[in-house]
Amino acid sequence: MTMSKNKMMLAGTTFTMREASVSDGGSLQQLMIDTATWLKESGSLQWSDILEGKDVHQLRDRIRDGEVFVLRDADEQLVATFILRKTASDWDARLWRNQNQVPARYLHRLMIARSYAGQNLSQALLDWANEESKRTGYHFLRLDCIASNQKLNTLYQTAGFTKCETIDGFCIYEKRTLE
Repeated sequence: MTMSKNKMMLAGTTFTMREASVSDGGSLQQLMIDTATWLKESGSLQWSDILEGKDVHQLRDRIRDGEVFVLRDADEQLVATFILRKTASDWDARLWRNQNQVPARYLHRLMIARSYAGQNLSQALLDWANEESKRTGYHFLRLDCIASNQKLNTLYQTAGFTKCETIDGFCIYEKRTLE
């Protein structure tokens, strides 16, 4: 994989990363529903709030604040997206408790269109989010996941994130971006 600020090449395919705009809202909502449906069909209760019509991450607000990024292919099809918060949400503050004094970005809702699954895009997106966090002056990139999702926990550890602890059934991870 090769990467620049807005371009990513993986397995001979060039993708473009950009900040989401309001016009992306519909396709982002559909990808969230598709991902939540896939999770449910896989036996997971994760993201069930989406299927109930709830949006705990306030996607529109995150887009407005420049915290949602989209990855598109050469045909401008939505390939993946994630939220990269500039400040801790209430959820993050609860999990990270007293560790919120250090400038950190918080990654949420990493989603890949099922047609692009299995192409190592998760690793590429985590790398991009790490570089973006570094470029914008944040000392850490942080994320969490449900402790019972072994596949996701393994992905984060393989991607170089350090597991800090498990709180209320969620593992919290961070990766230093700046020394």
